[in-house]
Amino acid sequence: MMSGRRAPRGRVLFHALCLLLLSLLAPATGRADDLADEADLLFQVGTERYEAGDFRGALANFLASNRLVANRNVVFNIARTYEQLKQAPDAYRYYLIALDAETEPAAKRRIEEALERIRPSVAVLRVETDPPGATVFLDRKDLGPRGNTPRALGLPAGKYKVIVELSGYETTSTPEVDLKIGAETRVAVPLKRILGGVRVEGGPAGAAVRLDREDSAPIGVIPGTFPVPPGRHTLLVSRDGYASSATTIDVPLNETVVSRVTLSPQTGTLVISADVRDALIAIDDKPSGFTPAVITVPVGRHRVRISQSGFRPNQRVVDVADGQQVRIDAQLTTFEEVTAASRTTEAVEDAPASVTIVTRQELRAMGYPTIAEAVRGVRGIYLSDDRNYVTVGVRGFSRPGDYGNRVLVLVDGQPANDNYIWSSYVGFDGRVDIEDIDRIEIVRGAGSVLYGTGAFFGVINLVTRDRNNPTFTEVGLSTAEYGVGRARATQMVRINEDAGFWASVAGAVGPGRDFFFPELVADPSDPDAETGKNGLPIDGNVRGLDDFEAAMFNGRVWYKSLTLQWFYNGRRKTLPTGVYDTIVGDDRNQFTDHRAFIEARFEPQVTKEIQLLSRAHGNIYTFDGDLPYPVADGGVAHDEYRGLWAGFEQRIVISPSKGTRFTLGAEVIRHFKTQQTGEDDGGPYLLDDDGSGGRNDPFTVVAGYALADVSFTDWLKVSAGARLDYFSSLTFEADAAISPRVALIIKPYNKGNLKILGGKAFRAPSVYELYYSGAGQVPPENLQPEQIYSGEVEFTHRFTDTVSATVAGFGNYVLDLVELRQNDAGFDQYGNSTSPVVVLGGEVEVRRDWKEGWMVGASYTLQQARYLDAPTLRDVPNSPQHLGSIKGAVPIIGRALMGMTRLSIEGPRKDTNDFDGAPEQGDTDAGVVWDVVLSGEAERLGVRYNFGVYNAMDWRYDTVPSTEFRQRTIVQNGRTFLASASARF
Repeated sequence: MMSGRRAPRGRVLFHALCLLLLSLLAPATGRADDLADEADLLFQVGTERYEAGDFRGALANFLASNRLVANRNVVFNIARTYEQLKQAPDAYRYYLIALDAETEPAAKRRIEEALERIRPSVAVLRVETDPPGATVFLDRKDLGPRGNTPRALGLPAGKYKVIVELSGYETTSTPEVDLKIGAETRVAVPLKRILGGVRVEGGPAGAAVRLDREDSAPIGVIPGTFPVPPGRHTLLVSRDGYASSATTIDVPLNETVVSRVTLSPQTGTLVISADVRDALIAIDDKPSGFTPAVITVPVGRHRVRISQSGFRPNQRVVDVADGQQVRIDAQLTTFEEVTAASRTTEAVEDAPASVTIVTRQELRAMGYPTIAEAVRGVRGIYLSDDRNYVTVGVRGFSRPGDYGNRVLVLVDGQPANDNYIWSSYVGFDGRVDIEDIDRIEIVRGAGSVLYGTGAFFGVINLVTRDRNNPTFTEVGLSTAEYGVGRARATQMVRINEDAGFWASVAGAVGPGRDFFFPELVADPSDPDAETGKNGLPIDGNVRGLDDFEAAMFNGRVWYKSLTLQWFYNGRRKTLPTGVYDTIVGDDRNQFTDHRAFIEARFEPQVTKEIQLLSRAHGNIYTFDGDLPYPVADGGVAHDEYRGLWAGFEQRIVISPSKGTRFTLGAEVIRHFKTQQTGEDDGGPYLLDDDGSGGRNDPFTVVAGYALADVSFTDWLKVSAGARLDYFSSLTFEADAAISPRVALIIKPYNKGNLKILGGKAFRAPSVYELYYSGAGQVPPENLQPEQIYSGEVEFTHRFTDTVSATVAGFGNYVLDLVELRQNDAGFDQYGNSTSPVVVLGGEVEVRRDWKEGWMVGASYTLQQARYLDAPTLRDVPNSPQHLGSIKGAVPIIGRALMGMTRLSIEGPRKDTNDFDGAPEQGDTDAGVVWDVVLSGEAERLGVRYNFGVYNAMDWRYDTVPSTEFRQRTIVQNGRTFLASASARF
């Protein structure tokens, strides 16, 4: 029971002093025990005073006890005592404190009842902060704290200012809050952190930044600026593949410090080599060099891709540890792809045509000097050289004097034929050398569906240097054939992944040669015997002629989807054959040709499904022919041609799904100038329609085409399309103007590939055929385009990834051949043949593709070209019935020395006595030409070399020239030697 008796003040003071003295003198443990005892005594005294009704005395003892040792029961008694004293705000406050500390459910309910009981008598202020835990003051800090947020305070009615403090945050005061009895007022105070900042610079970009602890969440990545509490901190920077960094920083209040961190990469080394030099190395999809190479890479897992045009990419994943060296020796398997068959890059086996690729390895191993030499030995291909020009024949057809105008030669898809005779140029008249060529695509069959006129029997596409080549400078010297000397310089610059350029300049000089032509032997006893330049009767010997000079300049520059390429080749050549009945042995008998073009191409990939091509080109061709005749026959005749044309093509390729592709395109070409002149000592002999000397007959070609390639299943693909051409120089006839093509590509089993091909092509008469005239030749009447219908079945079985066999059967039906014949008045005149030509044949080829320097291949073609409906006509001239070849390559000393050989076989050819009244049609001799070349490279020195012999057996064989020659046949090159060397820097 509490007593109301009051202790004398002196005694109380005495007891207090004694307690203070004892607390100072007693040990710590004893002091703690004394405090507990004193607190318990005060609690008992407070309880006694409470029971005695002395609530103020009880409150003083309870408060003193709680100050000594805090206790939730004491706090509850304090609250209850305040309630008895009618001090509701204080009672409410202490009830809340007791409630926070209480754990017993019954006691908590009792406190909550008390709170509800006195709530109507107080004004409740609920203070919350973000973040919580702030200390609450009212009006002034010196009045003491009122607890930590969140906190509810019971207060008398009135206006209060709330002050909150939290370490690391700015002290915040609220406007005065007006509290009312019985109401609760909520005050939410957002706290503003007291911060400094740190800006972290350096690298690598993206490295994670942490503060103080390595296991904490990153506060950001570098470079960046981050808020940081003031004070001393440890700045931790890390990234996979790099050594971590720890830096101590002192951050002032409201200031930003700068810390520069550079992490040292943890690296290893990749030593990469391949059996193909200059293959592109991409590491993690980023171009990183060319084989062979030593490349430093960060530690970790990397994707390595080694690729080269014409090979399947070699891909692998490697793990690189710090300081480790990882070796990669890649073997690249040949993967033939072609662009000329569909004007888009695709695998040869998927191309809707019969295709052969002369690979980069073969071009370098054999050191081919010309396009013609590079395609000799390809199945279905043969050559003719009448000492004016070298001509390519395809599958039994190469009419003498037409100079390959039924074969289209392309340079990266840009036609290189002239616009005078539509001639293709495949000797030194076409290119001084072919060092800039990465591969040659030979597409047999009708190609007008893509290219229009000229792609009659086939297309030869020269694919120039890959844009992925590294930067280099290269110079080279070589000799070929009969002492032809050549020099070349090339510069390749790869600016970055998207841009670069290359350019080459080359020159060649060919010395004169000696020939003997039995057809040019005159009877010296005949007073009317033909005499040569020396005034003596000709004896068939021509000495010191056939010389030439040639120059070439070509190149390309690109940036992303934009490409600009240019080409120029010029040749002046002396003719040794006395062609066109000119003076035999006269060195004034010369042809000079210049061919140049420039092409700009833009090929953006608009979306994943749509690609566009916009192509513009300008072209020049000039020809000068000097033909010396006796003065009585007019003296020196000079033929001249000047051609100038330009065109634009727009194409869209839509690929809505895998295996489906639609191509739509349109093209317009304007031949601004087709200027022909011809004159001799007697004046002009080539006249226009008004009888004036010379003529110009400009014309326009407009074309549109559409193709669809659809793979219905994994084993069936259908390709179909058509092109329509309009020539302003010709009478339009729809059946002649349209060129369709259909192809079925069937894969009956995993390693089998069957192509069933059919198409139609045309060749428009050339400017020369339409308009040329002279003393013995008159222009034609109503000359129409030639037409060809072709069909083919080709089956390939692949025994392994590198060994395959191909069999093919083909047929061509040719209508309206343009031929030079004598008319009824005895003049030469071009006209359309009334006799169709049928060419039937079959081919077989077995080959082992290039791998590790080894290659072998053999092919045989059996073909027959016949006039069909004209009993007075005979076999088609210059058409060998048999063609065969064997090729093989073997490494002798790695890449330092390699041997390659080629054996090409040609059957006899019929001569041009194929018209009624001619002597019996004769045959040429068969040809067996064996070539052997050694080649190699010294990688460290950047030197590459070739030396060898063509026609090692010195086999003498002939080809058939046109009727403009007095020779029935022209002997081809005997044994010749090849040597070349180039150095790359």
